[in-house]
Amino acid sequence: MVIAMDGPACAGKSTLAVLTAKRLNINFLNTGMIFRAIAYILTKEKVDINNLEEVKRTLNNANIDIEYINGEQVVYVEGIDTRPYISLPEISQKASIYSQIVEIRKIVSTIQHKFADKYDLVIEGRDIGTEVFPNAKYKFYITASVESRAKRRFETYIQNGENITYEEVKNAIIERDYNDMNRKISPLKQADDAIVIDTSNDTIEQSLQKIISYIKE
Repeated sequence: MVIAMDGPACAGKSTLAVLTAKRLNINFLNTGMIFRAIAYILTKEKVDINNLEEVKRTLNNANIDIEYINGEQVVYVEGIDTRPYISLPEISQKASIYSQIVEIRKIVSTIQHKFADKYDLVIEGRDIGTEVFPNAKYKFYITASVESRAKRRFETYIQNGENITYEEVKNAIIERDYNDMNRKISPLKQADDAIVIDTSNDTIEQSLQKIISYIKE
């Protein structure tokens, strides 16, 4: 069983995906960790990212495995726990760039399907219900107004001592939405059969209860 959660930035989908998995006692598949593990492989092997044949050959020959240890997802490459490496700024930056490459997205999709065959999963992203798992048993589109998302992000920045204005945060989210919805590769959009969960005026627990109630029905 796959529960797909898509939606724009700052709507709460990552938090809701993790909590849904915990509430249902199933696994949450963190796709970002897979992209970072791939960035680790390509960096370690000094692969020219512009040589797509070499990229595909390297990744297809790599032994990538995922295990859950005390409920935490761990990505192994050739038996090596990648957690000490995938949080490095260089790897995170490369992962963001590599995630826009069609050939790499296809390989990640194959990995996701491999583990969906082994586990019941909650997976969040921007194209999970539309492209990666169009036949997912449950699809949710987690959204919220621009204002409420900007407020959440702004409050986080302030708590972290960032010098930024609410308008700057709001404009950044508007720009991010536009880019996500209009990019050529896997744009953000709501699947026709997705259930919309608007978190604008609800607490995380209230939104979570709505999701669980739909699934239990």
